[in-house]
Amino acid sequence: MHYYLLRSTRNFPIDEMAIVQSPFFLILFFSLIQAFGSTAHAQARSGEVGPHESLNAVLWVQTSVEYRATAMGMYTLAALKLDEALMDPSWTAALEQLAGGDYRSLPPAVILDVDETVLDNSRYQARLIEDGTSFSATSWLPWLEEEAATSVPGSLEFIRYAASKGVQIIYLTNRDASGEDATRRNLLALGYPIDPASDTVLTRGEREEWARSDKTPRRQFVSDSYRILLLIGDNYGDFTSESVGTIEERAASVQNYASYWGHKWIMLPNPLYGSWEAATIDNNYSASMPEKFELKRSRLDTYR
Repeated sequence: MHYYLLRSTRNFPIDEMAIVQSPFFLILFFSLIQAFGSTAHAQARSGEVGPHESLNAVLWVQTSVEYRATAMGMYTLAALKLDEALMDPSWTAALEQLAGGDYRSLPPAVILDVDETVLDNSRYQARLIEDGTSFSATSWLPWLEEEAATSVPGSLEFIRYAASKGVQIIYLTNRDASGEDATRRNLLALGYPIDPASDTVLTRGEREEWARSDKTPRRQFVSDSYRILLLIGDNYGDFTSESVGTIEERAASVQNYASYWGHKWIMLPNPLYGSWEAATIDNNYSASMPEKFELKRSRLDTYR
């Protein structure tokens, strides 16, 4: 819950300023502040949940048929495009492979992000709402160890279909390397295939050159061994290194790849978090919650 002090835009006349400076007014003012604080503490003790900006987004993911239909539809499209890609040896979804090298004779693979693309972590997001807090490593890492993420609708069916066609499944995630074992167990428990003969779960920091969240070095690593048929993700960074930027820069960038969307790149819906949210706060994660809220509000287009 966020609290904001509202400031009047009206100037105080001299007599009202005298009232503001009076002992009676100061006592009343601080009494009200204490009352608000007591109410907040009482809510925390009773388990009462205040407003949270992610409430609608989490409920949409967890309860709406619209979300399920969209995710299932994207994976149905992915299966159609997979068949098309297998028939065309010149097909690649990886920009890294277009830079040079003969990829046509390489075995086929698809690269999928994990969180909100294959695994649904909306239960973790729901806990943040109940606890009245936001994302942090201290809550995220224990969540990974619970191995309680569920399947994104349509993902298991698509991945099994791709594997049946002899396509290698690459899980490329920005989960930290320390959570790889838990991630593997979570995927296997839900029935997702993982090749035991090679490393197909590529985490951030697993190698020294993979320390950053930019997935380009890992896509390049995969591109050296496989022809990449599809990229599937929920965040712009799952497809290109151009995910960090202003709203305007990102809008211009996405148009440069118009022929890829729904063809070689499949984007899943994620209203919970992502580089889109970072752009709304000027990529300033150090800003306070009230500052982030006001930055987001300033991005609204009200046409008035």
